[in-house]
Formats: sequence, C-alpha cells, structure tokens
Amino acid sequence: MRYHLPVGLLFLALLLLALTVTNEFAGNHSDGTPNPNIHELIDANERMTYEVRYGFLRLGDVHVYLKRDTVYRDTPAVHMVTEMVSNRRIPLVGHREVHYHNFMAANDSIPYGLRFWQNSIHNDLMERYLFDFDYEAGHVYSYEEGELLDTLELDGPADGGPAVMYYSRLFAGTDTTRYYPIYIDNERSEIRMNFSSKQVSYNSPAFPDRQISAYVMDGYAGFDGPFGFSGNFVGLFMDDELRIPLDARVSIWVGSVRVRLTEYERLN
Repeated sequence: MRYHLPVGLLFLALLLLALTVTNEFAGNHSDGTPNPNIHELIDANERMTYEVRYGFLRLGDVHVYLKRDTVYRDTPAVHMVTEMVSNRRIPLVGHREVHYHNFMAANDSIPYGLRFWQNSIHNDLMERYLFDFDYEAGHVYSYEEGELLDTLELDGPADGGPAVMYYSRLFAGTDTTRYYPIYIDNERSEIRMNFSSKQVSYNSPAFPDRQISAYVMDGYAGFDGPFGFSGNFVGLFMDDELRIPLDARVSIWVGSVRVRLTEYERLN
C-alpha cells in the first residue's frame, strides 16, 4: 500500500522536520514548563491548521482536530481527524483531498491506535486503506478498499501514524530518546525521536503577539512514508503546558517541504 498525497506529512504528524539539525536551530537549554500528560492533551480539544510549502509554492493545508469520543472493541477512545487539502492552483496537482481518521486510545502514559483509515475525498473512495488493531488477538489487519491484504503481528501499543503527534508532545523538552512503532505499507516500522531541552526563539503566525521559545527534536523514520518522506527529521515544539507542534520540514523526493502552524484554537 502506498500513500499518494500532495504533501509529505505523516500525524503527522506528525508533523516533524526532516533534515539534520543545523545552526538554524542553535539555542539554549532550559527547564521550561512541565510536560503535559496524554489526558491533558486530549482534554484540551485543539484544532490546528498547518500550511505546507515547497519553496515559494503553497502546496496546501492540513487541518488536525478531535471529532468526538467513541468506544471501539470495548475501549474508550477519541476520534482524531487529519484533513489534507491541496492547493488546486498548482499545475498537475489540482484538487486533492485526503482525510485520515484514527480511533486513538490512551493508557496511563501514552496514546495508541485502535483503528486507522484513509478516505480519498477527491476520488470518492471511503476507507481506501485501513488498519485494524486487535490487541487481544495480537494482530493488525491491513485492508485496501475493503479487501484484507495482510495480518501482522502486534506485541504492544502502536499506531498507523497520527497518534505520533500526541506521543511526541509528551517528551518534548526532555533529554531522552524514544521509539514508536508505526504500521505503514503493510509492515511494521518505527520512528526514532531524540528529544532535547535545547530551546530556540521562534516567531509563529499562529501566535503573532507572543515571544515564543521552542524545543528542538530530531530523529529518524525508517520507512518510506507519504510522498517519499523518509530518513532524518527535526521538529519544534512550543515551551508551554501543551507542547504545541509549531514548525516542520520534511524531506521528500523533490526536496524539502516546510509544514508551519498558521492557526490554533483550544476549544476546552
């Protein structure tokens, strides 16, 4: 299964920078504010919009929000949505709109996926790709357009991608390395994230009247993700009580793409 998308973003998440750390992110170390726990992040009920650019071209926008509480296989969860919409003015791209849906649960410390699927809105294809996480059976079931493609082993909390946005915020600003399992392209991979207490000054269009300090994180994605995303990355998170993801640059097959937070709303 391959994700053919107009922008290179994983939950998102991602939502991290691809390129090794350079002097652009040289900064100070600070204790900062305490890290949030996963339930504080979920309860904040945020809505975030990211602008995606390749050089001077605006490729499109990414909207991330929580839709509602739900229950899946007797496990309480929240419905996380990531909407990716292309800039229809770009030649050879036109209108492309892909929605990722994730039933995200949480234990006492981290988030994990229960059910993850992709809707290709521009093609009228609902649940085009789907991962079903059955922790009791110890399997992940991979589907494409309703057809079961593979049954993979599952030995602990994991996800199809979007929950990484929440997971990474739990450790931003700490000096630690974490690994998070990702199921993508019909196989199990992982993301390595090297968190640091290093801080930099940052000007955000989402918070135009604030002087912001941000934490730097770098790591490695050991798989081929959307639009050729792979390899080293770097990320910036706000030094606040929610560790808001601020800015990203992902390395894709045509070069470096920047993903920047432009709108932020906290509904709770």
